[in-house]
Amino acid sequence: MDAIILTAGKATRLHPVTKSIPKPLMPIAGSPLICHILGALSRKIDHVVIVIGHEADLVKDTINQINYPFTIDWVTQEEQQGTGHAVKLCEQYIDSDSFFMMYGDIFTSQQVINEIIQLGQTNDQRKGIFSAKKVINPEKYGCLEIKKDYLVKILEKHPQPPSSYINAGMMVLPSTVFDYLTHTPKSSRGEIELTDSINQLIQNGYIFALYYIKDHWIDIGYPWDLLTANEIGMKIQDFPKITPPSSVTVEGVCKIAENVILRPGTFIQGPVVIEENVTVGPNCFLRSGTYLGENVRIGNAVEIKNSIILENTIIGHLSYVGDSVIGRDCNFGAGTKVANLRIDKKSIFMTIKGERISSGKQKLGIFMGDNVKTGINVSLMPGITIGENSQIGAHTLLNQDVPPNTLLYYDPQKGLVQKSLK
Repeated sequence: MDAIILTAGKATRLHPVTKSIPKPLMPIAGSPLICHILGALSRKIDHVVIVIGHEADLVKDTINQINYPFTIDWVTQEEQQGTGHAVKLCEQYIDSDSFFMMYGDIFTSQQVINEIIQLGQTNDQRKGIFSAKKVINPEKYGCLEIKKDYLVKILEKHPQPPSSYINAGMMVLPSTVFDYLTHTPKSSRGEIELTDSINQLIQNGYIFALYYIKDHWIDIGYPWDLLTANEIGMKIQDFPKITPPSSVTVEGVCKIAENVILRPGTFIQGPVVIEENVTVGPNCFLRSGTYLGENVRIGNAVEIKNSIILENTIIGHLSYVGDSVIGRDCNFGAGTKVANLRIDKKSIFMTIKGERISSGKQKLGIFMGDNVKTGINVSLMPGITIGENSQIGAHTLLNQDVPPNTLLYYDPQKGLVQKSLK
């Protein structure tokens, strides 16, 4: 059976952390998200078509370094014209009568993916499989109208959803869907929607049995979803036991590269992943869910909790980072603190594409782009984003989002000063 994986989106809701790193390559429990998907495909898949767009060459170069038990073709979606358009671009590469299709920003288990593929193995070309996940807010997704465990209709972000189940982004489709995609008009968003073509298939007698997901499933659509996926992914990984230096304490399972320097007094509470050429300590506390990318340096008496720290970043001594994603080549001045809890303990909001959205999380820190620098004793409030190449001056209390290429500091006479670095 052939498979199609859609990864072309720009992931603008995850900016600034995905501006230079495409979402498929964001590290989840130590591996790029796309590698979790490809590694989970069953042996019944012998050919995969990957649709790429944003940072296409970087995605290709990463995947081509890995030997998978199937062939891979690449299709570039130059303009984002919808999921239907992306699938239609793959038509010439699909030879099987039915194929597995998955959105590239879904994080779920290998068992879920394999069972959907297994159920899709049928000689009846008028049947397919559609994955469903029960959620508390189906009106925010493509919600499903269901009858006797079969799909009746997909309704996009309907204010009165007919069920609590949503489109979970994995399916087995008959190859005749390409004919329907040819005649599917653009939606109100100006895109060709794959779900519209599936609705047309159903209207013409095609049957889609539902696969109900009971295992973990995360649609990585918002910044905090990266942290949730990373935390779950670490808990289910089969990391080997390690023997740390006598001056270092390790609890739980961890994945630590051989050339990592762990200085005396370091306490690691797994699961934690530490990549090549990282230096930690002395006297640091790495709490569960922490990922340290290549060449990261963690200074004296630093605490990091449930955070993704990307390569070449330096977290200066006496700092705290919690529930955050920190970009590449950043530098935290000594005593920089990330607040990850409101004083009233209410849900933390973020501004996503101009809209204030609740994360649903009581603990959430910051999301920082590449090459950001902070001075000493900077305080960063929960739920803010800091754009790439920005600088935050010493002793600044920051409770607002910072655009890219911005200098922001506190002046005793003028208050908070913001200047462009362009």
